[in-house]
Amino acid sequence: MKHLRRSNPAARPGKISLMEILVAAAVLVVLIFIAAAFMKSSREKKELAEATKRMQAIGEALRGYTDDSGGLLPLEDVPGTDNWLTAGKPEAAEVWYNVLPKRMGASAVSELLDNPADFYLNSYPLYIPGAPYPKSDKKLKKPYFAFGMNSRLQRKAEDGSKQQGTIASILEPSRTVAFQERGVTKKEQTSKLQGGFDGAPKANAKNFAARHNQKGLILFVDGSVRAYAFSELVDNMGRTIFPQENLIWTPNPEKNPN
Repeated sequence: MKHLRRSNPAARPGKISLMEILVAAAVLVVLIFIAAAFMKSSREKKELAEATKRMQAIGEALRGYTDDSGGLLPLEDVPGTDNWLTAGKPEAAEVWYNVLPKRMGASAVSELLDNPADFYLNSYPLYIPGAPYPKSDKKLKKPYFAFGMNSRLQRKAEDGSKQQGTIASILEPSRTVAFQERGVTKKEQTSKLQGGFDGAPKANAKNFAARHNQKGLILFVDGSVRAYAFSELVDNMGRTIFPQENLIWTPNPEKNPN
């Protein structure tokens, strides 16, 4: 007598097992993850390349300004709240965010009071791709700078007021920081040692923003642009790395090492 074989329902043609479904789902998740990582990497590379070009253009404008001003550097900022009205004050006429865009064929920040949204257009020379500018109406209340001028290049007079620095006073142009990417909002902070992520037009090592795959851009006085990690600017105590060797923040690090 022949024994009847029971068929295995899981092995029937045309039916998919739960295990096969789980394997397919896992493969799909991995593929989505790989695609997302590739897209993120491609976007970051594109943003880094565009940001580098813009910083280089600022360097060219800076050189043109110093040539025409008898060697004077533009001002980093003027006293007061960093808003459109302060940018339009007479004493802000020689601040970098007014003089350099004009040399690049764009409006000075002082001219954007009536059209503040123009500051955040991709075509504006001070706009940095990848920077987390505030959304909605908040960003229209003031200009949020994604890079700023090194705050240690502006000289202090005897009365305490700040005056324009000079290109001749800078001993190491190829290693002295002129501009750097800086934090716009606190959500960019990647270390407890960082601070001052407020989008101001001047900058220092502590508010350096590494928004391009954990690195940020620095424009040197000689016009070169290079990428650095935050750890290359600040030590584990939150102090600017000393002595100043690879990166110099003051015109003469021997006379003014801080």
